[in-house]
Amino acid sequence: MSTAPGKTGVATLRAAAPSDTDAIQAVWRASSSYDDPARSVVAWATHLRVLVLDGRVIGVAAVRAEPAPDGAMPARIALEPGARQEDRAAALVQAAVDMVHAAGGARIRQFLPAQRMWLQTAARRAGFTSVRTIAHMLLPASAPTPRADPVPGMSLRAIRADEDEQVLAALNRAWTGTWNFVEITLDMLQRDLVGQRDGMLLGVDAADRIIATCHAIYAPLDQNPDGSPRAWISNLTVDPDFRQRGAARAMLSAGIAHLRSRGASSITLGVDADNPAPFRLYQSVGFQIDSSIQAWDRTL
Repeated sequence: MSTAPGKTGVATLRAAAPSDTDAIQAVWRASSSYDDPARSVVAWATHLRVLVLDGRVIGVAAVRAEPAPDGAMPARIALEPGARQEDRAAALVQAAVDMVHAAGGARIRQFLPAQRMWLQTAARRAGFTSVRTIAHMLLPASAPTPRADPVPGMSLRAIRADEDEQVLAALNRAWTGTWNFVEITLDMLQRDLVGQRDGMLLGVDAADRIIATCHAIYAPLDQNPDGSPRAWISNLTVDPDFRQRGAARAMLSAGIAHLRSRGASSITLGVDADNPAPFRLYQSVGFQIDSSIQAWDRTL
């Protein structure tokens, strides 16, 4: 792909400038909305390169130089739907590889919506392979609120004002060992709890020890993919020593009931589709796959 600056009709790569912020987000929103729900990329990325055509930003390669526990640095690509050509996609993929290499990364990981074939083709040709699928699931507004049997030895309540650190410890204990796990920090948890403390539901044993969690988040100023007020389930966990007793179903049912009591209709969540137990649980109460994202890796 030619990178001669200023040549009319040829898209060229260059470093992102501060003045590109609005253009980058506009391209990202257009590209992501076409394939999958949009997200802010400028705040997420530590390294950015833009693809420019006739002085206008049409594509973005973004990298966050914070490796996952397995050493993979995440990268994301966006290209305007009307500007998608094989050489442009290939140039953006290579730009992401170059940025990860320059940042000292040993492996690069791209998260690609399953239907984004234009980018999957470019990634495959650049030596990437698919390693995992994350499904975004939606419980339709028409689906009934599920019920669950009481779990012997467990009672449910909301988080208390003084137990953020105990909840944090319970979350990290439950998530340890799962694919792509990154330890949650107290700052991350407390940001998630702003305005959403009532929805942080806890399963506790007779000694009031936290053995399960479910964060039911309601943000009606935003929207779910079906246009309903934004509502989703996050951090559904069960302590490793308390699994296989029905606690996950009980926590999920409580979270859904909490959201519906606040006015939610449809409800969303994300799940590792290659982890069969939670995937089957969500399907059993009526969640359906709305979209999916695949993780593609390449060792440098």
